Order: sequence, then C-alpha cells, then structure tokens
Amino acid sequence: MTHKKSIFLMVLASLSWSASFITIGLALQSINASTMILFRWLLAVLILIPIAAPSEGLKLPTKQNILPLIGMGLFNVVIMNLLMFEAYKTTTPANVAFISALNPVLIAVWAFLLLKEQLTVTKIIGGILAFAGVVIVIFKGDIQALLSMQYRIGDFWMLIAVASHGLYTICARVASKTIGPINSVIYVGIFGILLYLPFSYSKIAMPDWSGNLIFYVFITGVIGTGVAQWLFVTSVKHIGATASGVIINFNPVFTVLLSWIFLHQVPVLSQLVGWIIIMGGIILFYKRPLKSNL
Repeated sequence: MTHKKSIFLMVLASLSWSASFITIGLALQSINASTMILFRWLLAVLILIPIAAPSEGLKLPTKQNILPLIGMGLFNVVIMNLLMFEAYKTTTPANVAFISALNPVLIAVWAFLLLKEQLTVTKIIGGILAFAGVVIVIFKGDIQALLSMQYRIGDFWMLIAVASHGLYTICARVASKTIGPINSVIYVGIFGILLYLPFSYSKIAMPDWSGNLIFYVFITGVIGTGVAQWLFVTSVKHIGATASGVIINFNPVFTVLLSWIFLHQVPVLSQLVGWIIIMGGIILFYKRPLKSNL
C-alpha cells in the first residue's frame, strides 16, 4: 500500500469517527452510555466477520499478537470508554474537546518512547500548528474562553482516557505485524467486550427502540467503530503510530462540517481559519525532505 493511500484511509477514518460523534450525542438521548458502548462494539464485530472471511480469512490469535490484541481491547474498549464517559459527568464538553486534542501529541510521545519512532523539527512544528488549529476550532477563536477554563476531576479522567488511546495505537502497531487489520479489530471487540462486561453489566439496559435510535446505533457501530477502527489500524500498520495520530486533528474539522450539513450549525469565521491552520500543519508534518543532489 502506498504512503498516500494510507494517509487517505486515515482521513476516511477521521471522517467516520466524526460522523459517530454526532450520532452518539443523538443516541445518548434514548440509550445509556454503557449499553451504547456494548452495542457499538457488537455491531463492529458482526459487520467485520463476513468481510474478514474472504479477504484476510478468519484467523486465531497467536502468541506473537495475543497480548497486543488484548491490550488494544483493554486500552480502547474498557479504559478509554469508561473514563471518557466518566469525564463527561464531571467536566465540561469544552474541556473534553480540548484534552482530546492532545491525542496526537500523546500518541507521538508513546511512539517515541516505546517504538523509537523519530520526530524531525519539521514534523514537530507541523504537529504544533495542527494542534493550534484544533484549539481555534474548538473555542471558535475565543482566547478568553480558553484562558478562563476551569479544571475539574473529569479533566484528569479524560487525560488518562486520551493516554490510553495512545497505548491502544502502540498495541495496534505491534499487532499489525502478525495479523491483518480486520482480524485485529474483530479481536479488539471480542477481548474488549469480555473485559468490559464485568465493569458495566449491571448498567446495561435494553432501550425503547425507535427508527431513529436504530439508525444512530447502526452508524455508530458500523461506520464510527467497525469501519473507522479498520481504517485506523490499516493506516497505523503502513505509516506508523505518530503519522496516523496526527491526522486525528481532522476530527473536529469534520465534526463541525457534518454538524453544518446535517444539524445546520453554521461554523464561524475563526473556525474556518482553524481549519486552514490544521491543514497547513498536517501538510507540513507529511512534507518529505528534499534530497540533496550534492
């Protein structure tokens, strides 16, 4: 797979996540968080099994990849989800969004410490620019809103949740060496659900299903979880954890864009400026150094 195709797949993963951000918010009006997490991963596993059979073949974990696969399930399905929803209870959506923007940074730190992935000065500057653009989009250019943020215990939980997603990405990079991306996500779902149920079994309750709720859960499970994680793990396999993490900066861009299209929430000028800065930072991050002819 070419480098450009891998980047394109990661952009599609970001778009898929952004679509699910909207449907999750709508679904949670009729279904509790614990039940939503269970259904989204069950759907992801069910939709990927028939896809894996003809493309990769259904394969059992091996001693080379079972620990990273279990780690992926633990860090993503269990720790990240539980702490993220706990954060929503005890802090503000603005704080959650701001801390989420640290995701690429923490992925890069984990990749540097655990995988020895190198960061050049150009990549660091590009990453900082992209992060600055994300902050502008989140706070709509209101610096005073950023400076007046009040920090709560939920911010601590959200920071751990983001760090956990970084470890999930590292495990995905290791697992991808010996198992295909589709099989990888299937086992993330299976191991994750098995680890998740003891913590949340008592909170799971069947909702009153409606056509809208079925649609929201379907989009979240199939597109925002199954397809998005498949694309993400594929991207991590081919371009590395750090590079894949940087494209997560597109999440707020796509979320605002989809909210504009489907929810008629018109973005302000500062958010458009933030988009341009994000794209400039990402272009700088992926810019290949010129080879000297000397």
